[in-house]
Amino acid sequence: MRPDRAGIAVALPLNNPSNWPALLVLALIRMTAALPHRLRLAIGRAAGGLALRVMRKRRAIALRNLQLCFPEWTDTQRRAALKAHFESLGMGLVELAMSAWCPDQQVRDLVEIDGAEHLADAVRQGYGVIALSGHFPALEFTARALDLPPPGLVAVYRPGGNAVFAYLVNRARLRPTSDTLSKYDVRGMVKALRSGAVLWYAGDQMTDAKSAVLAPFFGEPAMTGTALGRLTRISGAPVVPWFTRRLSDGRYRVELLPALENFPGESPQDDAKRLNALIERHVRKAPEQYYWIHRRFKRRPAPLTDPYD
Repeated sequence: MRPDRAGIAVALPLNNPSNWPALLVLALIRMTAALPHRLRLAIGRAAGGLALRVMRKRRAIALRNLQLCFPEWTDTQRRAALKAHFESLGMGLVELAMSAWCPDQQVRDLVEIDGAEHLADAVRQGYGVIALSGHFPALEFTARALDLPPPGLVAVYRPGGNAVFAYLVNRARLRPTSDTLSKYDVRGMVKALRSGAVLWYAGDQMTDAKSAVLAPFFGEPAMTGTALGRLTRISGAPVVPWFTRRLSDGRYRVELLPALENFPGESPQDDAKRLNALIERHVRKAPEQYYWIHRRFKRRPAPLTDPYD
């Protein structure tokens, strides 16, 4: 595969026969970008319904997360949310294709932006901006609607994963961004911020327990990364929360909030609690659109147990 920018794959992995079934699926997903919008979302929902049946492990993880985060729901409510979640994941695949291959005008026609002035105010400070978000569908697609001055948007990504899916994500992500950086490349992030870039950062998944603390997420202790506070302290960049949501009519809303005040705070623990509470508030607006198939409560220290056992 041919590397581009930060070395991520932007060429199809054709040489490995084990990838060919996934490449067929990719070809079908690619074709949805040319369809009427309501039809392609319907196809995405159908694909998500199929995934609900066959992805047993991820289905169990998502259901467990919903049990932990919404104990007040009935089993019927959680099952309905689980179905809607997988339908949302299917639509998210279609939205990746839309990000990768839809024309600019179509993006602008489908996306409305609230709070653009908050991002503009932060950019004018001249320290770069950390655009903080979580793992929600349509981020890549709606990012194309942002109007940013050079050097523009720089995405932070996690290396690895299925080669064909990585190709789709990377192609979609390269459309709205001027560069991409591995989440382990802290020096590169600081350099990008000092050049005035807007750094697209999702801080809601912990990958290194050594740089994480326990903080409540929906009232449940979750290992939460502390890298954002350190990055903010080193760079001096303001942190602007950035969330996106798919609306019931098939359109999309981007919400940009005022830059966080007094961040980082007195301790990494306080920062983690604040970050989780911020993301939780947005998740509650459309619970099915959060990335529940991730083991959000993994690797917690004793005496806490592994809820996925």
